Amino acid sequence: MTTHERSWWWVTEKKRMTLVFITITMILQFQMKGCVGCLETERMGLLQLKSYLNSLLPSPDEESILKSWSHNDPSSDCCHWERVNCSTDALGGQIIHLSLNQLKIQSLNLSLLHIFPQLETLNFSSNGCNQLFDPIHGYKSFQRLEKLRILDFSGNRLNDSVLPFLTAASSIRTLNFESNELKDVFSPNGLVFPSSLQVLNLRRNQLSSTPKGYSEICRLTNLQELDLSSNSLTSMPYCLSNLTRLRTLDLSGNQLNENLSSFVSGLPSTLEYLSLLDNNFNGSFWFKSLVNHTRLTVFKLSSKVGVIQAQTENLWVPLFQLKMLTLRNFNLGNTIPGFLVYQNDLSFIDLSSTQLTGSFPAWLLQNNTRLQTMLLNNNSLTKLQLPRLLVHGLQVLDISSNKIYDSIQEDVGSIFPKLRYMNLSSNSFHGTIPSSMGVMNSLLMLDMSFNGLWGQLPKTFLSSCFSLKFLKLSNNQLQGNIFMEYANLTSLAWLALNGNNFSGSLGKGLLNSKNLILLDLSDNEISGDLPLWIDRLSNLEYLYMRGNQMKGPFPHQLQSLKLKVIDISYNSFFGSIPRNVEFPFLRELRLQSNEFMGVIPNTLFKAELLEVIDVRYNKFSGMILDTIGKSTMLGVLLLRNNRFQTQISEKICQLLEVGILDLSHNKFKGAIPPCFSKMSFGAKKYDSNMAFDPVDGFSQVSFLQDWSYTSALNLDDDFSYGAQRTPAIIVDFLTKRRYEAYQGDILRYMYGLDLSSNQLSGEIPVEIGNLQNIVSLNLSSNSLTGSIPESISKLRDLGSLDLSNNKLDGNIPPQLADLNNLGFFNVSYNNLSGEIPIKGHLLTFQEMSYIGNAYLCGLPTNKSCNPTSVLEPNASKQNKEEEEEGDDVIDMVWFYWTSGAAYISTSLALFAFLCVDSRWSRKWFSCVDLFVQYLQCFKCCFFCNFNASRVVLDVSSATDSVY
Repeated sequence: MTTHERSWWWVTEKKRMTLVFITITMILQFQMKGCVGCLETERMGLLQLKSYLNSLLPSPDEESILKSWSHNDPSSDCCHWERVNCSTDALGGQIIHLSLNQLKIQSLNLSLLHIFPQLETLNFSSNGCNQLFDPIHGYKSFQRLEKLRILDFSGNRLNDSVLPFLTAASSIRTLNFESNELKDVFSPNGLVFPSSLQVLNLRRNQLSSTPKGYSEICRLTNLQELDLSSNSLTSMPYCLSNLTRLRTLDLSGNQLNENLSSFVSGLPSTLEYLSLLDNNFNGSFWFKSLVNHTRLTVFKLSSKVGVIQAQTENLWVPLFQLKMLTLRNFNLGNTIPGFLVYQNDLSFIDLSSTQLTGSFPAWLLQNNTRLQTMLLNNNSLTKLQLPRLLVHGLQVLDISSNKIYDSIQEDVGSIFPKLRYMNLSSNSFHGTIPSSMGVMNSLLMLDMSFNGLWGQLPKTFLSSCFSLKFLKLSNNQLQGNIFMEYANLTSLAWLALNGNNFSGSLGKGLLNSKNLILLDLSDNEISGDLPLWIDRLSNLEYLYMRGNQMKGPFPHQLQSLKLKVIDISYNSFFGSIPRNVEFPFLRELRLQSNEFMGVIPNTLFKAELLEVIDVRYNKFSGMILDTIGKSTMLGVLLLRNNRFQTQISEKICQLLEVGILDLSHNKFKGAIPPCFSKMSFGAKKYDSNMAFDPVDGFSQVSFLQDWSYTSALNLDDDFSYGAQRTPAIIVDFLTKRRYEAYQGDILRYMYGLDLSSNQLSGEIPVEIGNLQNIVSLNLSSNSLTGSIPESISKLRDLGSLDLSNNKLDGNIPPQLADLNNLGFFNVSYNNLSGEIPIKGHLLTFQEMSYIGNAYLCGLPTNKSCNPTSVLEPNASKQNKEEEEEGDDVIDMVWFYWTSGAAYISTSLALFAFLCVDSRWSRKWFSCVDLFVQYLQCFKCCFFCNFNASRVVLDVSSATDSVY
C-alpha cells in the first residue's frame, strides 16, 4: 500500500469512527433519558391530585380511579402512568399533557396544577363539573401555567362564575367549552379573550345576543376556528369581516334572523367552512353573495321557521370548488342553483326539502364523479332517468318522499355498483324490482316501501346481496313465496315485507339469515303453521306476523328465542297456550283476534320488562288477574271480549305503571276495587321505549367520506343514518264509542280505563277521582248502583265519560260542568233524577246522553222541573198556553207601535224632500207623470181590446141564432 493510499484509508476510517461515536452517544443519551423518568416533584404532585379527586367521589376509595398512579412503588415512572404524557430531556421528563376527562368530578382545585409548569394540554371534559377554585392564587390561577396552550372543559356544567379564571389564561391557543352553561361570555363584564386565541368552541351553551352584540369577538384577529352553534343567538356583529384568518365558522342551531345575503357577503373571504343550518332565516337568498369566498369548501344553510326563497340569478362562475353542500327548507322549484354547474368536486350534497320539481338531476352525477352522498328527499321530483353507460361510485342515494311515477331503471345496479344506502320509499314507483340490483354487493340498506311495485323478488337479488343488513319493501303489491331455499342474504338483520300479497308458507331460505333480528311479515296472505325451524333464528327478537292466514296451535317453539315482541294477532291460531311457556325477555305480546282458549299460564308474566299484553277477541278464561300483577312494567293490558268471569282481584292494583286497561265484554263480577287509585294512569309517564325501541346490534350505519374537513372542532360532517328502530307500538282503544289508534308521543299521553259490559255491582268508588290524568273512563253496561261520585270532577283531563246502562241514582253532580276537556258524556238508562246541570261544557251534549232516566228534568230534555207539572199536567199545559198567548200579545202591541212610528217618520221625510225645489224633486215628479201616462195608455189599450172581443162574441152569437 502506497503512502497516498494509506493516507486515504486513514481519513476514511476516521470518518467512520466519528460517525459510530456520534451514533453511540445519541443512543446512550436517549437511553439515559428513559432511565431518568419524570421529576419527583411532579410525581408527588400527581399523587396529591389523585388523593383530592378520590375524595370527591360519592364513595371515596383510594384505588377507585387512576389506579396506575401508585405511591407504593417509588421507582415507578409517572410518565408511564395513564392519562399522562411527558416531554423528554437530559434533566428528566416533565408533564406536558394531562387528561382528567370522564372521571365524574364535581369541582377542581386549580392550585394542584401549579406543580406542572410545562403543562401544555389540560383535558377536563365530560365530568359534570360545576366549580373551579384556587384557594391560593384566586382568579389568577391560570397565569402560573405559562405554557398552557390547549384547555378543554367541554361536557361540564360550568357557568359564568368561571369567566374570571379564563380571563387570566393569557397563553391559551385553543379553548373548548362545549356543552356547558355559559350565558354572558361576551358582555362588557364577561370574558376577555387572549388576542392569541386561535380556536374557540362555545357550542351548546346558553348564549344569547346582547344589545352590543358580540363585537368583542372581532378583536380576536388570530382566530382561525369559531363554533357558536346550538345557542340562542339572534344576531352577529358585521365586524366579523375583520377576522382575516378565520377558516371555520359554525353558527348552526341558533335563532339568527338577519338579512341573509348581506350577512353572508360580509363574512371573511378566508372562510373554508360555513354552517348556518337551522336558524330563523326568512326571505330570499342570493347565491352570488358567496362570490368573494374563494376558499369555500363546505357550505350549509337551512331555516327552521320558514322557507328560504332562492333568487333567480344571472349565470356566474364561482372561484371556489365545494366539497360539501347542504341546502334544506329552500324553495328552489325547478331550478337548481346555476353555480352548481361549475362544481365538479362535490363529495356530499343535500338538497332535501327544497321543493325541487321535474326530473332527477342526473347531471350532478356526471359532473361530480367523486360524489358519494346525494340526498334529494322530501321534494316533488316526478321522473327518475339515470344516465346510461355510466358507472358511478355513489354510496348514498335518498330520493324518498317525492312524486316519482316511473319504473325503476333496469340497469340501476350496474350504474351504482358501490351503493351502500338506497331509499326510494314513499313515491309511486311501479313495475318489478330490477334483477341488476343483485350486483350491488356493497348494499347495506334498501328501503322501497310505500310504492306500487309488483311481481316476485328477483332470484339474483335474494342470492347475491350478501352485505344487505336492512331490507324494507313494505306496502307494495309484491307477491310469491317468501325466501325460497336459494335466498342467501347472510348479513340481513332487519326484514320488513309487511303490507304485500306474499302467500304460501315461509321458505327455508330465511335460515341463511342467521343474524336476523327483526322479521315483519304482517298483512300478507301467508298460510299454514309457523314452521318449527324458526327457533334456529337464534338472534330473532322482534316477530310480527299480524293479519295473515296462519293457523295451528300456539307456536311453542318460539320460547327458545330471546323474543322481545310477539305479534301473531288476526290469524286463526287455536287451542290453549302450553302451561310452562316462558319468554323472559318479552316486552310486547299480541294474540288479538285468534281462537285461543283456556287459561293464560302464569309463567308468561315472569318477563320483568313486559309492557303490552293484548289478548282481545279470544276465548280465554281463568284467574289471569291473580298473577298478572307480577308484571311491574306493564303499561297496556287489553283483555276485551274473552270469557273471564271472576272478581277483579285487588292484585291488579300492583300494576303501578299501567296507562291503558281494557277489561270490557267479559263476565267480571263483584265491586270495582278502590285500589284502582294506586295505579298509574299517567301519574308516571311511559318510558321512551313504549314508543320506539332501537334494534340491538343494528344501531347505526355510518358512511365515512373519503374526504372530510380537517378541523380542531368536532364537526358533524360524516353522514350516518341514525338508529334503526322497531315499528312504533300502536294501541287501538275504544273511546267516545269509536276505536282510535294511539302511537308514539300520543300514546304516552293516552290513559284509559274500560270496564264496560261486565257484571260489576256496587257503587263507583270515590277513590276513582284520584286518577287525575285519565282521559277515557267507561263503566257502562254493568249493574252499578249508588250516586255518581263528585270526585270525578277532579279528572281534569277526562275527554270521555260513559256511565250508561247501570242502576245509578241521585243527581248529576253539577261539578262535572267544570270538565272542560269532556267531549263525550253518556249517563243514559239509569235511575238518575233532578235537574240536569246545564252549564259549562255540559251545554254541548244532546238529549241522547240522558234518555232512559225517568226522573231527570230540564234541558236538553222536554221535561219541566216545576213540581206542579207532575201533579196538574192539564193546568200546566193551560198556563203554558196562556203564557205563550201573553207573550204573543205583547209582541204584537210592540209591533204595531213600531210600524206606526216607522210609517209616520218615512212619510214626513218624503214630504220634506219633495217640498224642496231641486233637480232631484223635479226628476221625481217627472217619473211620477211618466208612470201615470203609462197607466192611462194601458187602460186605453185594455178597454179597446175588451170591446173588440165583445163585438166578436156578439157577431158569433147572432150567427149561431140564425142557423
